[in-house]
Amino acid sequence: MKVSFLGELETLQEGIEKIAPLLGIEICEDGLPIHVVKSSNSHLDVQLENGQGLIGYHDKIHFFRAMGLFVEATREKETFHITEQPYFDMNGAMFDCSRNAVMKTETAKTFLRYMAIMGLNVMMLYTEDTYTIDGDPYFGYMRGRYSNEELQEIDDYAYSLGIEVIPCIQTLAHLSTYLKWSHTSAIRDTEDVLLVGNQNTYEFIEKMIVSASSPFRSKRIHIGMDEAHGLGRGNYLDQQGKKNRYSLMTQHLKLVEEILKKYKLRPMIWSDMYFRVWSEADAYYDLNIEIPEEETKQVSKQVQMVYWDYYNEEEGFYEQYIDKHAAFGSLPIFAGGIWTWHGPTIHYEKTFHTSNPALAVCKRKGVREVFATLWGDNGAESNFFFALLGLQLFAEHGYNSIVDEHKLKKRFEFCTGGNYEAFLTMGKLDVHPQANIHALIPDSPAKYLLWQDILLGLFDKNIEGLGFSQHFQNIKDELQRYLGTSSPWKSLYSFMMKLCTVLSIKSELGLKISEFYHGNRKEELKEIAIKELNLLEEAVKDLRMIHRRQWFSNNKPFGWEILDIRYGGLLARIETVRDRLMSFIDGRIDTLDEMEEEKLFYDSFSRDSKKGVGKEIKYQRIVSANPL
Repeated sequence: MKVSFLGELETLQEGIEKIAPLLGIEICEDGLPIHVVKSSNSHLDVQLENGQGLIGYHDKIHFFRAMGLFVEATREKETFHITEQPYFDMNGAMFDCSRNAVMKTETAKTFLRYMAIMGLNVMMLYTEDTYTIDGDPYFGYMRGRYSNEELQEIDDYAYSLGIEVIPCIQTLAHLSTYLKWSHTSAIRDTEDVLLVGNQNTYEFIEKMIVSASSPFRSKRIHIGMDEAHGLGRGNYLDQQGKKNRYSLMTQHLKLVEEILKKYKLRPMIWSDMYFRVWSEADAYYDLNIEIPEEETKQVSKQVQMVYWDYYNEEEGFYEQYIDKHAAFGSLPIFAGGIWTWHGPTIHYEKTFHTSNPALAVCKRKGVREVFATLWGDNGAESNFFFALLGLQLFAEHGYNSIVDEHKLKKRFEFCTGGNYEAFLTMGKLDVHPQANIHALIPDSPAKYLLWQDILLGLFDKNIEGLGFSQHFQNIKDELQRYLGTSSPWKSLYSFMMKLCTVLSIKSELGLKISEFYHGNRKEELKEIAIKELNLLEEAVKDLRMIHRRQWFSNNKPFGWEILDIRYGGLLARIETVRDRLMSFIDGRIDTLDEMEEEKLFYDSFSRDSKKGVGKEIKYQRIVSANPL
């Protein structure tokens, strides 16, 4: 499609050149004329009539969404008039670059292009210690940290598309990968938390703030401060005695805010610690929390609270919690979640069941700033590109009062080239009929069945008689149909199919071995040792290869060694299981001690229709009952 943009294009030209190839358009003088008008109101206006196009926009990001809407509409109509009203001033995504996977700059740029077409205007790169502090070589050492030049490159690219890149760091907790080094002892409270009230700590925090913010145009900064469970309970307790955690948080925030004022930065923080300390259960999502008014006044009104919630599914809960946040003096920023952190998969059921009510309430309550989080807990096993449909969901909420699934499907397939049903299917691995998908934390069978030991089978009791092998085979068969279609995301479909192959073989293998062992059915055990374990070994090798290719394509190499160790451990245990079975079959040993131990429900977990099939995403707890 040939087009010619007419009007004030100076600030748009660089972005147009980046987006045009993705939209399949050629910019030339004899193309369809599209008049570009910057408007004083916030509406997007997209028109085509009598061979003349019009794009009316207010913010730069609105132009690039409108550009996509225009091209999409021309595929169906010769005349159209589309108007959209943005419901959020900030709507974007935070990418976790601290749980081992650090996105390459080119990967960040790819996401920025898709985000621009969707109309998302903020990117955060969550970096605990994966950026550079001059003079501190151990900060981010061997972690794939970004250089200042790389971050500047990302910021420049985003700026051309109307997207603000906001640094997102930690200035209290979540710093264990740095605090493990011996030279940090003077600023360490616990292994994860900084020592508050210490001059050395604030000198270090100033270095972090300067280093993290300097590559970016934005004067906003996310300074973290969430989940500081050990605050005041380590070296601080030894040195200063027991202090109220709310007071420690408030004191610390004020000292950090003084640093931020020095550099004219506007901060936001995760809000959970200001709620947990008033909960008898130390819980964030506790409707019984009542924070005294005199205490809320202690928190600076210049610091924006970020209410993060990827778990609750009822609109009424979000309404109450937004109100509780508003008691601090202003409406919060809302952070939802696209479930990329539950293992090598994505959980779209939970993503939709939490995002839809949350964003609907945000619009009703007048919350103007939202973003989606893409976490990579416990090794970043998932691929962030699985989350594209979730990003589209946030985008459509940003420009529609109610999100229509038909429009979401059309927009997603136009903006990304992905297949809507294929992406939903890839999100089904944890959605077994017996799994509890509506619990605050949904079940995670795909992860624990991938990594659990075949002989030890810590989760075998949980899945007994539930047909998990067939469950994964059905998803593989469903994904097979999408491999024949033209799509830029075939490698994602292929990865999920290979994962389903592994899980369809492995998920119930321990149960079969136990059944045949206790029945003294050595011929069947020999079939497993010679045939099924060989099939599993080859399937695991295939899965590892495609996983490795995708990792090195999208991320820096640092961090993959953890997954190599996990795959290597799985392959080594397959070989050991084969040897153990053959030793028993050949009579070299009389028993398999692993089979003599009674299998229990995981972590005293009792399976029933209310509790599902179990949840655990920590590899070290999945793979063995022994310390790792």
